[in-house]
Amino acid sequence: MSPTAPHPPEASCQTQAQPDLQTLGTQRTVAFYTLGCKANQLETSTLAHQFKDQGWRIVPFDEAAEVYVVNTCTVTERSDQESKRIIRRARLSNPSARIAATGCFAQVAPDELAALDGISFVIGNNFKDQLVQIVQDTPPSDRPLVQVSEIDKSRIMEGASSAAIDRTRGSLKIQDGCDYKCTYCIIWEARGLSRSLPMADIKVQLQRMLDEGFKEIGLTGINIGQYEHEGADLADLLAELVRLPGQFRLRLTSLDPMEVSEKLIDVVRDSHGKICPHFHLSAQSAEDYVLKRMGRRHHVADMERVCQSIAQKIPQASVGSDIIVGFPGETAERFEATYQTLKNTYMNYFHVFSYSKRKGTPAATFPDQVPEREKKVRAQRLRALSEEKTLAYRQDFLGQPLTVIVEESDPGEPLKGMSENYLKVHIEPNGLPLQANDWITAEVMAVSVDTVQAKALGVSP
Repeated sequence: MSPTAPHPPEASCQTQAQPDLQTLGTQRTVAFYTLGCKANQLETSTLAHQFKDQGWRIVPFDEAAEVYVVNTCTVTERSDQESKRIIRRARLSNPSARIAATGCFAQVAPDELAALDGISFVIGNNFKDQLVQIVQDTPPSDRPLVQVSEIDKSRIMEGASSAAIDRTRGSLKIQDGCDYKCTYCIIWEARGLSRSLPMADIKVQLQRMLDEGFKEIGLTGINIGQYEHEGADLADLLAELVRLPGQFRLRLTSLDPMEVSEKLIDVVRDSHGKICPHFHLSAQSAEDYVLKRMGRRHHVADMERVCQSIAQKIPQASVGSDIIVGFPGETAERFEATYQTLKNTYMNYFHVFSYSKRKGTPAATFPDQVPEREKKVRAQRLRALSEEKTLAYRQDFLGQPLTVIVEESDPGEPLKGMSENYLKVHIEPNGLPLQANDWITAEVMAVSVDTVQAKALGVSP
């Protein structure tokens, strides 16, 4: 499990919907705030749909609401504090509102959250899908309702969960939990053992999303590389999913380097574009001593082998990784080893995080803690390297065609889209009547660290 998924703990997901004007005066109101990973964001979207189906009107988090739902994160102590800050913010918005805290911080520290002013519900991950019923069935009280239990130890994940990112892209949760106990991470405790959604359920849910018009679906979870159901692993699942008819593509979320097998790379290569050539690794470091102290299973050589194999089998695939700097025991020499290895490895971007202590994890008590100032210096160096590699990678596409799905844009704003290899593209229509959800071919005209500019060549039928 990444120390944080592609979205940092401070990211919010405020789900909004248009009110039914006929019942505007009588509808109950609810607002949502999400901290943490993509799995949390997807689950918030599912909760929002459940509340809406029960007649609630969803309002922005900064507006007055009868109920506020804060889906918390606990990946670091900083994210714990941010969860508390958001709860206080909700209380300021409406002191008489009922506030429900759910998610990973609620799972591992329910008493701490229950002691906060204004909290009405503390709901653990096992009961998250029952939240709307709990809120509706529980009368107001001066004492918070705490409903938390040990995470189910079954290896089968129950209930498909999917959500729209926008009109063109959706997200489908195929897995939950994590079997690894990295020394900096408490997510294994908050989410439990790895559990996988049966393949048949995934196929049904994916087909439903395709029927609704989604062209790209991200397969998400806490550690999707641990997907396993009745002997089928992630590569087997993908090989089955790409057999579904129609024009669509699947995008994978974060993968442990040890779980990127040759079979998985081959399935991506042979998918005829139905699986995005984009691999985001949770390498965390590129120095073996640091990896061992982190409790990671792989060595630097494993990461290098995976990246080299991807480069050989899928030229121009996008490969990136989460990297933690300043982990206890990361000396200047060990950081330099990480820097040089990443510089020479086939990767085109990094998500860089400074190590942050998490109470209750072994790493929080390790000696040789790195000063905060030094962490910032190291993070800046790696981010600068990431920008260099990103620009060099994008320059390789000048004059080349990309497959781009057009996304929604505001009136007057340039058309934007996402390519198969995770490039955010500004699209010149070139006289074509383009609209959101069009699947187009576009030629790259100019690049920078932040954007790719491309000219539309044609629209796929």
